[in-house]
Amino acid sequence: MNNFWNRTVEYLRRVWPYMVSLGGAVVMLVAWFIPSIQDQYDRYESRKVIERYVELGDDFMNEEQFRMAEEAYGKAYELSEPRRLDIEVKRLSAKINRVNSEIEWGQDLPEDLQEIDFQFVIHFLKGKDQERQRLSAMDCYGVFLAHSGREVEAEQIYKEILKDHPGETLTWMNLGNLYEHHERKEEAEAAYAKALMLEPDNVWAHYYLGHFLSEQGRFREAEVELGKVVKLDPADSDVVKEYREVVAKVGR
Repeated sequence: MNNFWNRTVEYLRRVWPYMVSLGGAVVMLVAWFIPSIQDQYDRYESRKVIERYVELGDDFMNEEQFRMAEEAYGKAYELSEPRRLDIEVKRLSAKINRVNSEIEWGQDLPEDLQEIDFQFVIHFLKGKDQERQRLSAMDCYGVFLAHSGREVEAEQIYKEILKDHPGETLTWMNLGNLYEHHERKEEAEAAYAKALMLEPDNVWAHYYLGHFLSEQGRFREAEVELGKVVKLDPADSDVVKEYREVVAKVGR
């Protein structure tokens, strides 16, 4: 019995340093592993928040609330680590699309819109799956150029789009606006008519043509076009007012 006990004590004496080392390693492993789990959980939660902001930005884009979309994407980009380029492209796309919702032809551009933003988005979006976004960015760039006094370049952008995509209604409307603003009346009317041929129920195409006809004193024709706008979008009080003014002129 004494021999067994002595052997046991001797064995423990020999393995004790190894057990101590192993215990230290286990402690170190646990000390590393627990924060790692917490870090992974925090990253998971952060990704959920980031993706929620991206989804919110997508919803705002679909609703054409471009400034709100820009802010949502911007928040997602700030939270992403490392910085996610795909989110930044979405933010800049929302930013440049503001030219279609915040300004009218002849007005000054917002000061925070920079040409490099348009160029970046256009050159980044490549491939068939991004063709629609790229065309939209080019349309916006054309508006930017036109409002910057670079009408020739704007016209070139629109014609570049229409060369390969002749069915782009928005591009025809923007081209019509460009021509109208520079007194190229026949070309403006033809561009608006082309947009309506592509989309007979396009509210903006009817409005642009109706407004153009009214400016030319062709009130009966303007009445028809603006009347279609009122029928398609009766909630637009400004158009209803303009329509009534044209009707009154036809009556006179």
